[in-house]
Amino acid sequence: MFPHALVILAVWLLWVIAVPALDSAVSQENPVRSGDRLSITDSVTMTPATEWNIASGFRVDERATDDSLPSIELTRGNIFLTVRADSFDGTPDDLLTQVDTVSASVSGNSVLGLSGARTPFVTDTGLTGVQVTFTTPSAAGSLTAFVVDGTGLDVEVSGPPAQITDRTPEITAMIASITAENRAAQ
Repeated sequence: MFPHALVILAVWLLWVIAVPALDSAVSQENPVRSGDRLSITDSVTMTPATEWNIASGFRVDERATDDSLPSIELTRGNIFLTVRADSFDGTPDDLLTQVDTVSASVSGNSVLGLSGARTPFVTDTGLTGVQVTFTTPSAAGSLTAFVVDGTGLDVEVSGPPAQITDRTPEITAMIASITAENRAAQ
């Protein structure tokens, strides 16, 4: 009976001490380095701000084993910036409406119902999209949509209002850095 107790004690020590120690030793952080560019699609990229963390997505020179590109998710504090790309045949305004409709049906919350007017957003390289911003007592952010050669780009930003206000210049710069190589914007 005593050897069984030692086995149980060893398993307990493994789960209580070794596994948490190993977990904390493996960093979950993937900080943005100066000069990093992230792949949104094979031909669309963006430049993230330093001091942000790449929670999801690949740098331009990285790929998954199946050569796919996941959505980009960047974090800083409690701010989340997510970029998704998918096939879309319409205008940026249509995409913004579709994204909000899907979000409202899934979560019950319509960003467009909380936001101000839709405004044009032009990137540094001339891609033209549409953006709405929103502010509530507990959250603020924006929804920006672009369409490039049949691919819709949805950029969602959310976080606490004070943090969004403090980071607005770098958030705007990241969205403005979206670049389509050899593509036509719609």
